[in-house]
Parts: sequence; C-alpha cells; structure tokens
Amino acid sequence: MQPIATPRPRLRGALGTWCSFLSLAVAVAACGNGKPAQEPENADDTASADGDGGAADMPASGDSTPAPSGSTASAPGGGAGDDASKKPTPCGGFDIPDLLAVISQAACVVPNATPDEKQRDVKDALEIRVTPDSPRIAPGSTSSITVTFKNKGKTELPLDFVVDPEPRFDFEVYTLKGKRMDAPRGEAPPLPPEVANASAPEPQIARVTLAQQGTAKLVLKWDAVRYKWASKQRARGALPGHGYPKDPAGPLPKGTYILRVITPLTGVFEGIDHEISQPRVQITVAKMP
Repeated sequence: MQPIATPRPRLRGALGTWCSFLSLAVAVAACGNGKPAQEPENADDTASADGDGGAADMPASGDSTPAPSGSTASAPGGGAGDDASKKPTPCGGFDIPDLLAVISQAACVVPNATPDEKQRDVKDALEIRVTPDSPRIAPGSTSSITVTFKNKGKTELPLDFVVDPEPRFDFEVYTLKGKRMDAPRGEAPPLPPEVANASAPEPQIARVTLAQQGTAKLVLKWDAVRYKWASKQRARGALPGHGYPKDPAGPLPKGTYILRVITPLTGVFEGIDHEISQPRVQITVAKMP
C-alpha cells in the first residue's frame, strides 16, 4: 500500500505568507507612528472647557455665579470693594462742588450729634451767596439756583446740616413787603392716620469742614409757581415728620420777589429772621422776550 503524502510544503507556504503579511502591517504601523491622531470633531468638549479657552469665564472659588458686568463686588462684611471710584467723597476741603452729595453720605454723619447742640457765632467767618442763573424768570418756569458757602475766616470752619433721613433744601417766596406768595391757602389738612401715627426718621447731623477760604456749592431747581395742598390719596404716601405734601397750583404772578432758600444748616447763632440758615436773593418774575 502506498503511503499518504503529508502536505507540509503547502502549510509552510501559507504560514510564510501570513508572517509576511504580519511583518508588513507592523512596518506600516511603525512608519505611521502608531495610532492616528484624533480628529478635532471627535475631541472631548470637557477637556476644552478645562483649558485656557474656558477657565477665564468660570467664577472664582466660592462664587455661585459670575459678577454682572460693571458691578462692584462687596468686601467681606458688607463693605464696599476696592474700586477707587466708589470711595466716599471727603467730608471737607477747599473746593466742594456738590455739597448736597457730600452731606448725603453716611460717612459724613457725626455719631451722637443732635440738632439742638450749642450754637456757634459764625457771622464773621461764613458768607452765603444765592445766585440764580438769571435775575428774571418767566411765570411757571424753572430756574437753577446756586448756593455758595464760603469760609472767609482764618481757620477751618465745620458746618452741620440736619439729615432726616436726607438733607432737605426748600424755597419760600415773599413780596418786598414780606407777604408769602407761594404757600397753599389755609391750614394744612390732617395727615392720614397711617402717616400721622408712624414714627418719624431720627434726625442726624452731617458735618462738612471748609478749609480756610474754601467754598462749598450746590445747585437747586426752583419753579416759579404757587402751591396747594395735595390730595388725600397722595398724602397717604407722605414721609412721616415732613408735614402735609404740596402740589403746584399755577404760575406765580408777575412781580419782584425775595426768594429764600430754606437750608438744613444748624448749630449756628442767628436772629429771628434766620438770615444765615435762610439766605435770600431778589428775583423778578416776568414774561421773557
């Protein structure tokens, strides 16, 4: 019987072919530096957010949300931040262009000071001028009134103003003979009970100190009108301790008047006519050309 031939040459040829193919694959991989780089569209978005492209937009540690644009963060304890533009205006100096803004600051309030403290004679040190933008004004129109406080003394001059809860400046109009022209007719109506029985703000004192020969100014708007007592409905929103509110009742008649500026200046000695805390100027109400 003839023996069966073993197909060794064929197996060896197939094995050789497979080894050659495997060697070729390894060579190709080696030439291509291994695994191809990841395409951008397949990259992990989370990794991008952690890089320098998104870290600047993340809130600082401890913040739940980013601060809004233009806002000033509060310092610990509720104080203002370090922004120099937000710091309070100094409560004194040589030139104070906006006195109202200065004495409206809580930083200028004097602790434990009261309006009934001892009065000081300042007539030789303090000069107050009232200057309208024009000596003539049309009936019913508005004029800008500048009030200037000047220290003409030889030392610093502290001035105190009542704040309750804000400093109040008002006007009164008189004829040359002393008759009041802008006040509402008759007595003020009774305030609504919810206003009359409410607690009035506790008056405080704001102090500004004028340097030697220094000045402080403020500009107020004055309307050449008469007034009437406001409606009961509007009186329900009146601020306790500020009296019954008023509303305009028509233009002032033509004539020449004394305009008084009722300031909250306090702690100064003055006569019965309040010539210091109520400076005045003559003004004419007439039709303008």
